[in-house]
Formats: sequence, structure tokens, C-alpha cells
Amino acid sequence: MDDVSVGACAGVVVADVAAAAARAGLFPGDRIVDLNGRVPLDVLDLEDAAADGVLWASVLREGRPLDLVVAPRAGEWHGISLDHAGLGDAPRTCRNACRFCFVDQVPRGLREALRVKDDDYRLSFLHGNFTTLSNLSEADVQRILTLGLSPLFVSLHAWDDAARVRLMGRAASGARALLERLAAAGVRLHLQVVLCPGWNDGVTLEETVRCSAGLRSVVDLGVVPVSLAAEGDLRRVTGADARATLARIEAWQRDFRATRGAAFVHAADELYLLAGLTPPASDAPEQYENGVGICAATLEEAAALAADWARHTPGRGSAARRPRRAVTAVRLLTGTLARPVVAAAATTLSAAAGTPMQPFAVANAVFGPHVTVTGLLGGEEVLRALRKTPLAEGEWLLAPRVWLPDALGRTLDDVGEDELKAACDGRLVVAASLGEAFARLSE
Repeated sequence: MDDVSVGACAGVVVADVAAAAARAGLFPGDRIVDLNGRVPLDVLDLEDAAADGVLWASVLREGRPLDLVVAPRAGEWHGISLDHAGLGDAPRTCRNACRFCFVDQVPRGLREALRVKDDDYRLSFLHGNFTTLSNLSEADVQRILTLGLSPLFVSLHAWDDAARVRLMGRAASGARALLERLAAAGVRLHLQVVLCPGWNDGVTLEETVRCSAGLRSVVDLGVVPVSLAAEGDLRRVTGADARATLARIEAWQRDFRATRGAAFVHAADELYLLAGLTPPASDAPEQYENGVGICAATLEEAAALAADWARHTPGRGSAARRPRRAVTAVRLLTGTLARPVVAAAATTLSAAAGTPMQPFAVANAVFGPHVTVTGLLGGEEVLRALRKTPLAEGEWLLAPRVWLPDALGRTLDDVGEDELKAACDGRLVVAASLGEAFARLSE
């Protein structure tokens, strides 16, 4: 490295090292200012350079220049983790003024990360976060095309520019043109519409669905009901709204299965539950994190576990995953809307295990009772519910990991896992799936 000043503020900062990077002598805090002849902007450039097989890195360590060679063995990860939670650059934030923005509804006192309005095409590519395309520069578009960043997940909300601007503000006016440009270049796109009655439903939604489906690179489109702690300019989706929208969606699905070979448009489980219906299985796995197909997957997993238990006698083979004898009963934590689905899963599991199981539905006190998903429950309302109906001797509470993230160990209102376990006399299992939960319950 000849010119230290060139890289003094450029490049990316190393947060952690392992494997080949550790062997090469790279350290946390090193600033990589050149990788294989280019100044890296973020993790995308790191991974693009890593595809060459060997990383020739120029770094600054406390102002001193160093040249290192990171040479992974066959099949080995390069071992470089970057700052900003691995992104290597501060996440882009939202420039829109969405009337339905859930972040704007977050009460004071909750974890600060809930207030971050990320709107970043890189997080869309890397993690499936939805982006609006509103803050893309021409350089960003060229980078997406050059690096082949596909698929991307896009919150479109309305095909019609005027309808989108009414919902999202002027910054969103050019999103459709960018979407069409990316689609024409072959970027695969997964779309999202947050359904706001009177704003983007009915004929506006039909236009959005039909026109989006006309772009072959658009893989699917998920329709999610707006979530409102309080009504104002917008109102909540009612059961009648949900039923009317589902009737349209199911008609479109029949058409698209004939013309596209797949349903294309998918309603989130929440829309079915609002309509009083059982959500169906989905053929769009990329829309799962958008709330599509989760209920059906839960029921399928419960049925598979029950069948597994039925095929084996206790104590042999995979039957060890059923609850041990000291477990006298099980509660499954859920928000209020999904209670019927969790009750059905509990009935299936209870019959196979011979252990009483039931849903433990808790109303949301952080955002209000109209916010019904389990992941947004606070710890305090669960503690209150446990004080009101304590666990019986030998009874266990199973909770989904989305409610108590492993990396944080705290609920969104800052209640720690230790406090929750104490309220359950230690009889709490938090897991990402039913299979994992019952495997731990059988230990």
C-alpha cells in the first residue's frame, strides 16, 4: 500500500475473524481499504472478491498500512465478519412517509432497534428484508445489475403511481419504473402489498396484481393486512374486507395457475384468520417471512410429530422427542388471532403424546389488542397472564423464538429470559419450531 491517505476513511472495518482470515493475521478493527484491486464498499464487495478464491487485502491497522493474503482452503469460509452487523456499512434508512408505517407506532421505552426504518436493497438481497426502491441512486441500480443481486424483495403497495404516493409520500413516485427496469434486466422480484381498505384494495389491488404478473421476473406477490394500533386516516381490515379480498385473490390464483403454473398472488395467514378461515398451505416459500403459509406449516409439523410419536413406543428411536413423564401438561404461547390454529395443533399433539396441551393466548398490551401476532407480544403481558393462571405442577410453557430472540435474550419490552423462566419455575422452553421445542422437552 503506497498511499495511506487514500484509504483512511474508505473501505470496510473488520468486526471479527476466523478460519483463513485469522491465519492471515487479520484482526478485529482492521480497515480493509483494498480487496483484489478494488475499494470495498460493504459485504457485497467482500463476497464478490472472495469468489476469486484468494483475497489480496490492503488494510489499515491503527493508521499503519499492511498487505495480507487470505487464502481459504477448499470449501472453507474466508472468515471475515464486518461491522454494522456484518453489512460493513450503515444500513440505508427509509425516505418515505407511509401512512401505515408500523415503526411510527412503536411506543416509547422499547428496544431502540425497533425504531430503525431500514430500506436497503443490500438487506433485501442478503436477508429478504422488503425494500421500497425509493432511495436507489443510478449507481445503486448499476451495482444491482453488475453484481447480479437477485432476488430482491420489494414493497410496492400499489401499481398506480398516484395511489402509491397517497399511501407512501412523494419519494415513492418512481418505484414502479425502477421495478420494471429491474424486471426487464432479469432480476427476480418478490413483491408485497400492505392492504389498506379504501386506499389500495378493490380495483387498485387488481391492477397491482395483474400488472405485476405481467412482468415475468416477478415471482410472487403477498398481500398483508395493515396493522394499526389506532385508527386514523386508515382503518383496520375487517372480516368482511378480508372475505371480499380473499374471494378476489382465490379467483386470481385459479387464473394464474392456468397461465403461469403457480398461484402468484398469496394472502397472508392473518387475512384468512380475520375472515374466520383456516389459512391454506402455500407454494411460495419466499413469502413465508411475510406471513404466508406459517399456520399450515405449523399444523403440518404438529401432524408429523404426532405421527412420529405414534409409530414408536416410548423410549425408543425418535419417540424420545415426546414429552418426558414428568411433564404433566403443556401450554403453547400465541397471540390472540392464531389461537384456533394453535388449538388445533395442540389437540393433534395431545392425542398422540397422551399429555394435555392447550394454547396460551395472550392479548397484546404493548401495541394494543388489535395487534395480534405472537412475535410482538411484550414480556410483561405474558408475566401478568402467568400470574393470573400460573402453571400447574409439572406443566410447561412452550414459546416461539420469534418472541424471545436468541441473540438478545429479551422481549421487545426488555423482559429477560431469566425473569420469564423464574415466573414458570424454570419450566419454559423457547424454540424456533415445535420439533425443537419437544426435543428439548424430552431431555
